[in-house]
Amino acid sequence: MRLIKLNNMNTCLYCKELLTGRVDKKFCNPLCKSAYHNQSLTSAETYIRNINKQLRTNRSALKTACPQGKATVRKEFLLKLGMDFKHLTHSWKSKGGNLYYFCYDYGYTPAIESGKVVIVQKQDYMS
Repeated sequence: MRLIKLNNMNTCLYCKELLTGRVDKKFCNPLCKSAYHNQSLTSAETYIRNINKQLRTNRSALKTACPQGKATVRKEFLLKLGMDFKHLTHSWKSKGGNLYYFCYDYGYTPAIESGKVVIVQKQDYMS
């Protein structure tokens, strides 16, 4: 990063205000520093950040719906919590042949009853 000088005075790299304080200071406050670095993100980085945000939302929804390790809930309940069923971290197939879709340590599989899913918390034997 290069400093912009105005009459031997440094200016904030984001808002161009004159800086006071240390000679090597580049930003006038933490907000300008964050804004400056956020504007330089590429579209690929933004895409990845949005996917990671959705994965965290999915995990949170599954955890909220399944506080005891296993639960059966309606899909619409998870949707209201922000769940997006097309984003997951991995899958696991049980010995019985059920395919579970996981968001980190919480997974789900379609229940026998239509419109519901069975949620489980990851166990050691699932590795």
